[in-house]
Amino acid sequence: MKKLVLFIFVLSLATITFGQTYLIEDFSAGTMPPSGWTIDGQPAQWSINSGNSAGGVAPEANFTWIELVSTSRLISPEIDLTGLTEVSFEFKHYLDDFSGSAYSIGVASRSGGGSWNTVWETNPTGNMGPEIISMQIDNDDVGATDFQVCIYVTGNMYNLDEWYIDDIWLYVPLNVDAGMFAITTGSYVIEPTDVTGTFKNFGATEITDIDISWQIDEGEITTTSFTGLSVDFGETYNFTCDGIFEMPIGGYVLKVETGNVNGVADDDPTNNLMEKDVNVPSYAVQHRPCLEEFTSSTCGPCASFNSQFVPWCNNNAEDITLVKYQMNWPGSGDPYYTTEGGIRRTQYGITWVPWTNLDGTYTDNNMGIIQSMFTASMEEYGLVNLVGSHSLDGTAMDIEVSMVPFTNMANIAVYVVVFEYETTQNATSNGETEFEHVMMKMVPNASGTSVNFEDRVPFTISQTVELAGTNVEEWDDLGVAVIVQDKGSLYIYQSGYTTEDAVFSDDAELTEIAIDGVSLPDFDPGVFDYTIELEPGTVEIPVVTVTASDENAMPIIVPASALPGTTTIDVFAEDLATKLTYTITFDIDTDIEETATKAVNVYPNPTNGKVFITGVEKAQVTIYNAAGSLMAVYNNFNAGSVDMSNFEEGIYFLNILIDNKTILNKKVTILK
Repeated sequence: MKKLVLFIFVLSLATITFGQTYLIEDFSAGTMPPSGWTIDGQPAQWSINSGNSAGGVAPEANFTWIELVSTSRLISPEIDLTGLTEVSFEFKHYLDDFSGSAYSIGVASRSGGGSWNTVWETNPTGNMGPEIISMQIDNDDVGATDFQVCIYVTGNMYNLDEWYIDDIWLYVPLNVDAGMFAITTGSYVIEPTDVTGTFKNFGATEITDIDISWQIDEGEITTTSFTGLSVDFGETYNFTCDGIFEMPIGGYVLKVETGNVNGVADDDPTNNLMEKDVNVPSYAVQHRPCLEEFTSSTCGPCASFNSQFVPWCNNNAEDITLVKYQMNWPGSGDPYYTTEGGIRRTQYGITWVPWTNLDGTYTDNNMGIIQSMFTASMEEYGLVNLVGSHSLDGTAMDIEVSMVPFTNMANIAVYVVVFEYETTQNATSNGETEFEHVMMKMVPNASGTSVNFEDRVPFTISQTVELAGTNVEEWDDLGVAVIVQDKGSLYIYQSGYTTEDAVFSDDAELTEIAIDGVSLPDFDPGVFDYTIELEPGTVEIPVVTVTASDENAMPIIVPASALPGTTTIDVFAEDLATKLTYTITFDIDTDIEETATKAVNVYPNPTNGKVFITGVEKAQVTIYNAAGSLMAVYNNFNAGSVDMSNFEEGIYFLNILIDNKTILNKKVTILK
């Protein structure tokens, strides 16, 4: 949770040397103006937005347009800056411009409640941000006991749409202070990937050299040194670390940390470390971008935008999911407005039309931006597969949707939307005569169905909805869209349409399982568990491939993580609700009496380097790393210890043979 913090201190010499924060405002209290703040001019235009358009963490401040030439200021409390001659000020923002040039946004300071002195000002000619604005304030107001700073907009306020502001910070910078700003490695990683991120110079000294270290959970630390830099105060630097993020299926904590700044420890270690949850999904399918347009037949700009947007949607119909919500403004609004559409609008914090979101993010109603976002969305992983059917009986519609997630996902909402492909009877005043994909009903309601997905566990929604009393014009012109959305970030993980009167196969059987390209000779589709004996000394996990009986089935193969171990094959039928699971357990062929195996003991495990082995004589001990590379061989080994202290942290496989027969294949973990 974000916190509101206001520090007002009399500065000591030590504080001047090592830095001080005087004001942090992130609007998390949800009040406007925040406690201690005031608004001068047009207070009704300031509000709290539930989104994060400025690039911070929701909520944030929001200034909305008004048809007026005026000035409005969001003014801080009085702050004692005694003894200072310079302070740093920064904030995050996103400006949604309407026509630009006739207004300005800026920052000003004052003392003693006097006149405002401009610190920073710009005349927007288009959208700005999301970005961080940083500046130094060194005018005569600094040093006063009653210093104030404001963020303002002045001029023709009709020429902007919205201004979002977050994370206001007034401080004296430390001398040397580098901090993590972002981990840009994706939250979901299918293939081996780089560890990337951004650090920021919060200090007064230029950064020329820095070390960046990263670690997965409590595993090995990889450090990269960056030299020859020139990162001044307030600037950021994007980096790519040495090493690769490559892990088995599951969830991990990726930790990235700055250090050794210009050859020394920086003055504020509290901002050095950043953590991010990173998941390795079990599978992925094509991601289908979802476009949601909020529009009205009384909105002139909507008609102009739709003259470009509608043809684009038609050209990309095979790759997108499209839903339109008719709104109740301007004026009397569209006659096909529904309360459900109003609730959906509130979820996004929408204040005007037209408004178009792609995968839950505002597109600025700009076709160039829409095309760019669409292209990027098509390259995203599809972390959920879905299929569905709908059928109409009179005015009642039966809908069934089945989904399979490929990772654990909490706080998800599934929205099922009944829409009409084309409407004409809601044409009013803006010149449009027909409207596409107009929402008629949300199932079961505008809040959707809440669910916490589990990796590869099917989830099905079955609903019957009565459509009598809705705005349906033609009963044979209905479709159903499905939207799988994160309720927190509003990112849409997957979307799609159901198929009318569809019947999907429930065949999830396999016809073949092959191990390293060789078919299992005794495979039976009705037998689900198999054991394969591997040759002594085998360390490389065999590759399993399968063939499904139905070409529309979806097999997901999860390889064994070690040997001995089990490879799991989950097969989902075309209906995505039917699932069969086959397992291949790989054992190492020991070919000795069980009592001999029980006599062998390997300890401690985990170890920091030395491993003791008892119960063996004249054995061969062979050690491999997790990649299968030979690390060490001990011949004629009798009970005693082996030294692995020079090995890096990680997983190793210790193989013990007597008379050329494997009596133990043991996984050993080194932690230092």
